[in-house]
Amino acid sequence: MSTIDPTRSHKRTQKSEAVAENGMVTAMHPLAAEAGVEILRSGGNAADAAVATALAISVVEPFMSGLGGCAYAVSYDAKRATTSCYEGSARAPQESHEDMFELVDADLKSDGLYGWRATVDDAAETGHRAVAVPGTVAALGMLHEAEGNKPWKELVAPAIRLAEGVPVDEYFFTQSAASAARLKAFDHTMEIFFEPDGTPKVPGAAGGLRQEELARTFAVLAEEGPQSFYTGSLASAIVDGVRAGGGILSLEDLAQYTARRFDPLWVRYGDATIATLPENSGGPTLALALSLLDGFDLASLPYDSVSRLHLIAEALRMAFTDRFRYLGDSELLAIPFEGLFSDEYLSERRKLMTSEGHRLETLPEGDPWRYDSKSPSSLQGSGDSASQQTTHLNVIDKDGNMVALTGTLGARFGSGVTVPELGVVLNNGMMWFDPEPGHKSSVSPGKRALHAAAPSLLFNDGVPSAAVGSPGGRKIMSAVLQVLLAMLDHGMGPKDACAAPRIHCESAPGVLVETGFSSEVADGLRARGHDITFASEGFVATNFGRPTAIVFDHARHELRGGVEPYRVSAAIGY
Repeated sequence: MSTIDPTRSHKRTQKSEAVAENGMVTAMHPLAAEAGVEILRSGGNAADAAVATALAISVVEPFMSGLGGCAYAVSYDAKRATTSCYEGSARAPQESHEDMFELVDADLKSDGLYGWRATVDDAAETGHRAVAVPGTVAALGMLHEAEGNKPWKELVAPAIRLAEGVPVDEYFFTQSAASAARLKAFDHTMEIFFEPDGTPKVPGAAGGLRQEELARTFAVLAEEGPQSFYTGSLASAIVDGVRAGGGILSLEDLAQYTARRFDPLWVRYGDATIATLPENSGGPTLALALSLLDGFDLASLPYDSVSRLHLIAEALRMAFTDRFRYLGDSELLAIPFEGLFSDEYLSERRKLMTSEGHRLETLPEGDPWRYDSKSPSSLQGSGDSASQQTTHLNVIDKDGNMVALTGTLGARFGSGVTVPELGVVLNNGMMWFDPEPGHKSSVSPGKRALHAAAPSLLFNDGVPSAAVGSPGGRKIMSAVLQVLLAMLDHGMGPKDACAAPRIHCESAPGVLVETGFSSEVADGLRARGHDITFASEGFVATNFGRPTAIVFDHARHELRGGVEPYRVSAAIGY
């Protein structure tokens, strides 16, 4: 796929593929994956292991996800042969309103993840007013209640143990160091995650990373159950901590919060079907790109062929254009889902693409409302995060149950706020809303933001076959798309599919191309009219998502796990 210069040394980073018979977990940290496997070994199923892994990852990867964040899962119950989605989206507090943040000069954009209008003191993205109602605990509790079979208390135990102390590794060091300047305003956060002099904890630091307050919070959750996070002493401590800093989260916001369970969005690609999140997620964008590409024979084209990458880029451009224009919170806005996935609309859009053609200089605006039974919304879209700090995990157990779950705090370390006495890092979910009034994504009480998570389950000829997902903001959608295509069209296993070079493209003409592709590929795309920028993926750089996958190889009666090759993510089975 790339041309290697033999006259110089080259760094090669790869991980082996995990193979096991009884069960497997992938996670963005090996200690979290081990927690999930511990539950599988003790008789838990995939839902149990996913909950335990999600709780554990909030301890060892506290900058990416946690109890104070959001979680989204797609789960397959083999006994019932049913597939369900579990949503723990952040919601805007009831005291929020669309002009709650003071905007700075119209020419200034935020330094944060979205590129919205900047707000005074960065209040929409950092600090107590940036905190939205968290949904992680509610979603995990709902998943466990619906599909788990072990006592909740046992699923929390690994997280308690990890919170009592883990070694500091290079991953924690780099992420905390990158956050140091932003977190200096938050004394309690600095006290937990940094040295007394304010410097980052280095690998091998004496005492490691101890989160004693968080361990006590987990102990309360273990005894009292997930609802205790939203009522009682835990809820009071969260609200007191937020409002003491000028935030607007209330006891009513927490008490009234409920996670949601609903059917997945199904999309066909060849003989395969993929179940992913519907509505205000990355799922519809992934599904639109897959549906457009299903009209072409990508399997006949080499993985690194210019024609194949050109088609993927054009499909992503169309899918993201519709995302930015039409998607939002379907509880509050009319969204043309019926029209977007109608055969007529897909055929109309697909006709604009050819494998040997040139990039469309101007992408004609599609009108899915013509094929939808609802009345159009008058509000225009305003985008969502290009890069947010997320985590992802997959689980498949010995009975064929599958879970793909994505969690996030929003930005790295969320709002920067850690609740005193609880040790819970809180999200900055208000950054997911446009602080400027009058858009689909503007702030509104109780509103869910458009997010990028796209955990997905793959079924081949109706047979459960794989769990796939990725962290990485909007790169999640292009990463999951290309991992699925690599497995379905080119027969790659999960290791190779997750490590293969990728591209990323949105509604603008530019295409980000991973350096694993050759200069000839880039030249070929430029000749098709694409504006090419080369970028690398690495331990720090995350330009193309960080996908992981588990494949259920029925012919060999084994599970195979693959993870992105650069960070500390791991696939562990037994």
